[in-house]
Amino acid sequence: MSKAKPTYEMLEKKIELLESEIKLKNSFLEMLFDAIPNPIFYKDKDGVYKHCNEAFSKTILGIPKAEIIGKTLYDFSELIPKKNADIYYEKDQELMNKYGTQFYEATVKCSDSISRHYNFYKATFLSESKEALGIVGVMLDISEHKKVLKELDEKNEKLNALSITDPLTELYNRRYFEEILKKHFSRLDRAKQKFAFMMIDIDFFKDYNDSLGHLQGDEILKKISIVLKESFHRPTDYVFRLGGEEFGILYNYTDSGHALKGAQTLIKKVEKLKIESANKTVSDFITISAGLVVIEYLDYQHLSTKELYDKVDKLLYVSKNSGRNKLSYEIISQ
Repeated sequence: MSKAKPTYEMLEKKIELLESEIKLKNSFLEMLFDAIPNPIFYKDKDGVYKHCNEAFSKTILGIPKAEIIGKTLYDFSELIPKKNADIYYEKDQELMNKYGTQFYEATVKCSDSISRHYNFYKATFLSESKEALGIVGVMLDISEHKKVLKELDEKNEKLNALSITDPLTELYNRRYFEEILKKHFSRLDRAKQKFAFMMIDIDFFKDYNDSLGHLQGDEILKKISIVLKESFHRPTDYVFRLGGEEFGILYNYTDSGHALKGAQTLIKKVEKLKIESANKTVSDFITISAGLVVIEYLDYQHLSTKELYDKVDKLLYVSKNSGRNKLSYEIISQ
């Protein structure tokens, strides 16, 4: 026996049942999308919004979904500047032309006027015949992640600064001096970038410490450190506390006369601080002695970083042994 042909009423009920199931599925999907805290949207190939969830409508644009559907980014000129809309449009077109997926990071000014960092995950939505119908996008708020990374970077910078800084004077420390001195040697060899290296020692500092105590001595170290930083403050200048009352300065110069003048001026500036000396053999005030090597030419066969240090150290003691408050120097040229 052949099956009875379905009546019109039966077909109508079947269609109603299918429509009910579709509505139920659509309702479920819409509830699911709205339950997801990440902004989600779907645009057709012309950039017209066909669907979005509550997170997108409320967080990103701050308007009801009904006012978004059927419009493009350019219809929200009061909410999205044209230059931003152009950027998003270009990204969409790039994806539509290539098909597949797209990922990028962007800063978005949200409906509460707060700019947040988002990762955009987008993909082309294809028909069964592989025709691109539009773009599905999900936005992931990474603002807190970016904030944590920034804080970590800042902490790392502080830790790095602490690792190369003398805590008392806030000058660079000896470890960093050795690193920078090697770099100066390399630059002179590679780029012919000449430099001067000066070592400084506070005259009769032990007498000052013995007379007035180490706390007062620390204050002297701080005051002289300020003068050193103020005198050599260019980006290419480096001032170090090498240990105790001994300091080092690496600096570039235009000519040897300029290099010598910088050192001589520094010695005068320290004396002009008029800090009363504990030993008045040389001066009524605290003074410094200095040794300086001005390097115009470098021959690695005859001079290493250690040999340069020893050479400047010897010049420093020439200044100290010949009356203090003086500069002894040598110019190394070809």
